[in-house]
Amino acid sequence: MNKYKAILSAFVTGVALFSCQNDGSDFENQMFIDGDSYKNEVRVATDENMSEMTKTMTVSIAQPLDYDVEVSVVKSPELLETYRQAYYDEKAELLPEKYCDISSVKSVIKSGFVTSSEMEFKFVNLNDGLDYSKTYVLPVSIVADKINALPRAKTMYFVIKEAALVNDAAYMASNCAWPEWGAFSEVKNMTHFTFEALVQGLAFDNESSIHTIMGIEDCFLLRVGDAGLATNQLQVAYAAKDDEDKTYRGSITSSNLQLEKGKWYHIAVTFDGGEDKVDGAAIKVYFDGKLRAEGNCKAEAGDNSFAIKSVNFMVNHSDEMDNKPRCFWIGYSYDSKRSFDGLMSEVRVWKKVLSEEELNAPNHFYKLYPDSSTGQFDENLVAYWKFNEGKGATIKDWSVYGNDLTADHDPAWYSVSLP
Repeated sequence: MNKYKAILSAFVTGVALFSCQNDGSDFENQMFIDGDSYKNEVRVATDENMSEMTKTMTVSIAQPLDYDVEVSVVKSPELLETYRQAYYDEKAELLPEKYCDISSVKSVIKSGFVTSSEMEFKFVNLNDGLDYSKTYVLPVSIVADKINALPRAKTMYFVIKEAALVNDAAYMASNCAWPEWGAFSEVKNMTHFTFEALVQGLAFDNESSIHTIMGIEDCFLLRVGDAGLATNQLQVAYAAKDDEDKTYRGSITSSNLQLEKGKWYHIAVTFDGGEDKVDGAAIKVYFDGKLRAEGNCKAEAGDNSFAIKSVNFMVNHSDEMDNKPRCFWIGYSYDSKRSFDGLMSEVRVWKKVLSEEELNAPNHFYKLYPDSSTGQFDENLVAYWKFNEGKGATIKDWSVYGNDLTADHDPAWYSVSLP
C-alpha cells in the first residue's frame, strides 16, 4: 500500500533579496524576507499521522537603524492568482484559516541590528480534512510602520501538497558522520547483520578513487572503487587478525555492482556468519532488491586463510590517529579523500539477515514504519538514520536505541522526491 507525505514549502515572488539600490544614486533602506527562509522546506509526514508543524522566517534590512522596527505578517489572499500563474497550478486553493493562525506572528529588528528574531508559523490539524490530491497555498506578506518592504522580497508562499516517501538527502562529499556506540553491545561481534543505504553517486573520480558508504576500515566496509576496480564499482572489503596479530583480508565485488552516476540505488549487504558456517560467512549484495553478488567471507594472507565468523562494530569513536583503533563511520574511511561524493538517505543497520522478500516489501527501499500497536521499530533494527533533517549536523537514529549520528560539519541538504 502506498504511503504519502505532505510537503510544506516556501516560494518567492522575486529574486532580489539583498539589493536596495535603484539608479545608483538614491538609497532607500528597505526590509526583506531572508533568503534562508525561502530555502527551508518543512515537510509533513501525513503517513506517520503528523498533524502539527512549525515553519520559521526571519526578516532583514540592508543597514542597521537607530530605532526598533516592529514587523508583522498579514495574509495576502489576493496573490493566489499570482501563485497559480507563476507555478502553473490553476487548481491551487487558499489554505483554510483554521490550519494556520498568523494573527500573532510578529517580530522586531532591534536598533543597531539588521536581522529580526525568528517568527514562527504554526500549522495544525494537518491530518484533518485536507484533501492532499489538491494544492493548498497560504500567501503572506511582511509589513512595518517605519520602513518599507522590498516589493520583490516581501511575500512568502507556504504550500501544502502531497510529496514523496523520501524528501531529503545529505550531500556527503568532504564530510563524514559517526555514532558514539559506547558500550552498545547490540553491534558487538555480530554474527548476522544487514547494511542498507539509499545512495546517489554524483562523481566517481576523487583523488583516491574510493567513495566510502559505511563501516570500519580493515574490518567490514561498504565502499565504491579500489585499486584495480572501476571507480564506480561497489565493493565489500573485510579483514581480521589472527592470534599473532597478522591481518587477513578479502572482498566481494563484481562488474554487476557498477553504479551509474546520478542514479538512485537501494543497496543492501547481508552477512550470515556463526559457528555453523564451516566455509565462512555468506555475504550477499543487492541492488534495488535484486541479488547482484555473493560469496563466502574467507580472509587471506599469503597462502593462509580463515573464515570470518563475526564482525565487531562496537569500537569507541576516535579520530583514529596515534594507533587508535579503526571505528565505524558513514561516508569516511582511512582518510578524508575517501568521502562519498553523492547523496545519502535511509541508512540502516540490522542485527539479522534480511531476506530477499523483506528487502522487496512495498516501499521498503524508501521508508520503514514502526509497529502500529507499539509505535516502535523492530528491536532487530539497531540503527535507522533517515537523513530527513534537511538542516544541521545531527542525524537522528529512529530505532529504539537512539544512537544519533554527528556529522563533521553541516552537510549540504538536498530536496528530493523518491520514489
